[in-house]
Amino acid sequence: MDSTIETLSAVTQGVLAPTTASAVAISTLTVLSFGGGQDSHAILYKYVYDKEFRAKYAPNDFLVVMAETMDEHPQTNVAVSEAKKFCADHGIEFVHITPEMGHHSATWQGLRQFYNLKMAVGSKAYPKTCTDNLKIKPIYRYLEQWLGQQYGVEVGRKKAFYQFAGRHGKVRVIIGIAKGEEKRVAGVSDEKWRRETIEIVYPLIDLGLDRQGCQDYIRSVGHTVPPPSNCMLCPFMSEIELLWLYRFYPNDYADWVRIERRKWEESQRRGVEAKRNLGVWGKRLLPQVLVTARVKFGHLTDEQLVEYKMSHGHCVASKY
Repeated sequence: MDSTIETLSAVTQGVLAPTTASAVAISTLTVLSFGGGQDSHAILYKYVYDKEFRAKYAPNDFLVVMAETMDEHPQTNVAVSEAKKFCADHGIEFVHITPEMGHHSATWQGLRQFYNLKMAVGSKAYPKTCTDNLKIKPIYRYLEQWLGQQYGVEVGRKKAFYQFAGRHGKVRVIIGIAKGEEKRVAGVSDEKWRRETIEIVYPLIDLGLDRQGCQDYIRSVGHTVPPPSNCMLCPFMSEIELLWLYRFYPNDYADWVRIERRKWEESQRRGVEAKRNLGVWGKRLLPQVLVTARVKFGHLTDEQLVEYKMSHGHCVASKY
């Protein structure tokens, strides 16, 4: 899942069309919803190295926040650790919201934790709710507490957001969605408090930076391009990404098969009708999908699979 409140994911909340910073008043506070992938890294580096970008999108207080899914790729965890150090070196507050901090719900402590607790599995056949529960909600829960501590506003029942907006203007939230991925931009939030207190901005779309452009920019400022961010067991991955998972992380693939089979067997035990008893790919279970993926893409070398994985972004726009 790459930048969220979005996405982010992310994995996003906001307006029907991308809102450019030039079209709105300057906000006292800008929050970068950091997903750990290429888009959010590009924005972070833009903030530090590009004066014009900083003046346009985040001229005042700046905060970077990331909510943990407990199912990030190992390479993403490395990239996030490096981003934390980069922020510390440049005097930027980076908050990594982990479950023990108390902002994740009891049932959504992590992706696999939820699956195991509820005998469930994410499926392409149903709306995607994991981004909302693992990223968006924890970030806003944390942010309300942070506003209370930093600005002295009253916390509870979204009062902090309303008081802050009344005194300092809406909280501007930057979402890392690249040019060409506009379909990931969410519609107007159905929550009144978000519409009235949060301003969502998509600077990569505004600046015309697509995924290749983000990669090129990251390299141009001397940094390593991180992999796209999404969960290891994202149900919206493609067949080729499933093959990538099987080839490089066979234990995670096997755990996914276990989770799906457990859900399938429990649904059968409860007498759930066949059309509602669906796995990750719907009626086809993961081992069946893997057979198809190996037939289609088994000829690809490890290097080719890695290149594909690096070139693709989020699996799907978040839906609520």
